[in-house]
Amino acid sequence: MKTRIKHKILISSLMLLLFQSSFAQDEKKFVVDEIQVSINRTNVEDFNTDDRIGFGFGAYHSFFAAKKLNLLVGLEYNRTSQFKNSMYNGHYSQAKNMRYNLNAISIPVDVRYNIGSNIKFFVEAGAFADLLIRTNRIGTVEKLVNPNTPQQKYENTEVNERTNISNSYGIHFGIGVRIPVSDYEIVIKPDYKLGLNNLSANFNDMYNSYFRLNVGLRF
Repeated sequence: MKTRIKHKILISSLMLLLFQSSFAQDEKKFVVDEIQVSINRTNVEDFNTDDRIGFGFGAYHSFFAAKKLNLLVGLEYNRTSQFKNSMYNGHYSQAKNMRYNLNAISIPVDVRYNIGSNIKFFVEAGAFADLLIRTNRIGTVEKLVNPNTPQQKYENTEVNERTNISNSYGIHFGIGVRIPVSDYEIVIKPDYKLGLNNLSANFNDMYNSYFRLNVGLRF
């Protein structure tokens, strides 16, 4: 509960930073100067895990926007998914054929280096935190009932339920292009988020790394 309260305070503070009016320049100008939508695919495939497709969107502010080197701070929503063949689910129980859907409020902080005068190409790198606001799993729970007795048997239950896993932290890097159109720029950026920490407790391994293709507008 305390962790969730801290997340809400952090997210609310960042929203105020991104969306507050910049009275010193123009009362109608917002601090947000870039928005993006994205499609993603997890990159966690192994003997027990399959990748799945997801989506997201985000809003960003650039510090030193007129320079070649910018600092970007953002607030994103990212939904990622992965499929697990088997996961430990407690004594005499396992989760089988489970799809895990992770819904996160993401906070990226990146350094972006721009090249070009009209059409600009850029590379960026930094760190991120994916703060999970809701995670659910869909699949089968298999449980051994009446163990070590003549009546022991396995029972399967189909579930679609919320589950608790840890937040994800990691590093981020991407490349992209900014194409001027009228008073705006179209931003096209493929990028990669590498999650570094294990999200699952008990005896399971679960990491969350994913590729994204982002398309957006820069004001």
